[in-house]
Amino acid sequence: MAINANRLRRRMLGGVGAVIAASSMMLAGVSAPAYAANPYTAKGVCGSGYKVQRSHALPGATTYQLYNGTTTCVVTLKTASLGKATKVTAGLQVKGGSWAYDTGAYTYYAGPVKQRSKGKCVRYFGYSKGTNFTSTWANCG
Repeated sequence: MAINANRLRRRMLGGVGAVIAASSMMLAGVSAPAYAANPYTAKGVCGSGYKVQRSHALPGATTYQLYNGTTTCVVTLKTASLGKATKVTAGLQVKGGSWAYDTGAYTYYAGPVKQRSKGKCVRYFGYSKGTNFTSTWANCG
C-alpha cells in the first residue's frame, strides 16, 4: 500500500505542532486543550463529491463508507482520544479484489482507503480500541 506523503507530512507536522503547543502551555502552567470533536469529517478526508453510503460506530471511532460515482472511500474517524495517537484501521475490499488497509497509531483518523468500484459490490472494515467490524457485501452499483 502506498503512503500518501502529503497526508503523512500533515499528520506529522500537526503532531509536532500539538507537542510544541502543549509544551509551551505546560511551561506557562496551562493545561493542554481537550478536543470536544474531531476537526475532520469523512467527506473532507475522502474529498470533493463523495457521499456517505454506510457507517458503523466502534468504541472510540466511527468507520464510514463513501462513494463518488466511480470510487469507494473508507475512513475511520476517531471520536475519543482525539489528538492522542491510538491504533485505528480503515479497510476496503471490492468484490473480486484484495483488501486494502490503512492502519496505524493516528491522532484523528485512518484512511482514506480508495478503490474503483463502479458496478461492483464492496465491503468495508474498521478497527478501534480492540473492536473490529467487517460489513456485509453491498452497494453493488
